[in-house]
Amino acid sequence: MHIISGKYKKMKLQTLDSSITRPTLTRIKEDMFNIISNYFIFENKTSLDLFGGSGSLSIEGLSRGIKFAIINDLNKDANKIISFNLKKIPTSDYVLYQKDYLELLNLLKIQHQKVDLVYLDPPFKQIDYYYVVFDFLINNNLLNDWAIIISETNKQLDLTKIKDLSLLKFKDYNKKYLYIFRLEK
Repeated sequence: MHIISGKYKKMKLQTLDSSITRPTLTRIKEDMFNIISNYFIFENKTSLDLFGGSGSLSIEGLSRGIKFAIINDLNKDANKIISFNLKKIPTSDYVLYQKDYLELLNLLKIQHQKVDLVYLDPPFKQIDYYYVVFDFLINNNLLNDWAIIISETNKQLDLTKIKDLSLLKFKDYNKKYLYIFRLEK
């Protein structure tokens, strides 16, 4: 796995050899960043990755100009891999947590932290996490106007359960689905 574009282009990243995490395929990652670049300016923005895995998506965002990245993974081994990968980049414009995703969202709420870009790629078997996170982000005002949420799933989401977000793009990658939503404010 490597960084596709930006100032850290071609930097190789470690991944966790485990059934706990599953890195986003390079083809899907490249598509997602190409798509959002039509709707989103990376500079001076804050990103949030609740299920960091290897940190690949956050580092790709930092490479493309994200000002600050909030990265989280509850799994201890995944957190070590993320930390290892983050040490390869010459910036400290990030914070890494090892918390349950709801615990981190509550912390961000208490801190009045808002974000512009959310990577949402929880363990595939946890389909309800998507709806919980969407609702929490919106109901607790954690998204800046025009924020983008990128979601990768193995099951199609029920769009009727998703309020206040507009679907910008949907792609089917043979039973892996990419959703790109935007807060229309």
